[in-house]
This record gives sequence, structure tokens and C-alpha cells, in this order.
Amino acid sequence: MKKRVEIEIDDDLVQEAIRRFHLADTREAVYLALKTLLGESDAENEQEDEYDEFSDLSAWQPRRSGDSG
Repeated sequence: MKKRVEIEIDDDLVQEAIRRFHLADTREAVYLALKTLLGESDAENEQEDEYDEFSDLSAWQPRRSGDSG
């Protein structure tokens, strides 16, 4: 169930999250934060018949260019 709410949020933190994780907007930043906080990164927690453009949280993980293993 989706619900529209109005929240007060630190815009500097949101903008930093958007920059680091290449998010489109504040809505994506809040969604990613809540999903990560709740530990629901596995696709098995999602309903198969419901499309969720944010279900693959590993795509949002920042990658360092110097990490070669």
C-alpha cells in the first residue's frame, strides 16, 4: 500500500544520498533508505506480480573505482 505523506527532512543529507547513489529524486532516496533500514534487499521479500523499480538494492551500492579485489 502506498500513501502520500509530508515529512520534514534534512535536504543536505538527501542531496548527498542522491549524489552518492545516483538517485533521481528525494522519493527514491527515502525509499532506498527505508528499504535498507528494514533489511529488505532480497527480491524474495517482494511479491512476484508487483513491479518494483527499486527491488535490486545492490545496484544502488556505491562502487569505488580502485576496488579490484
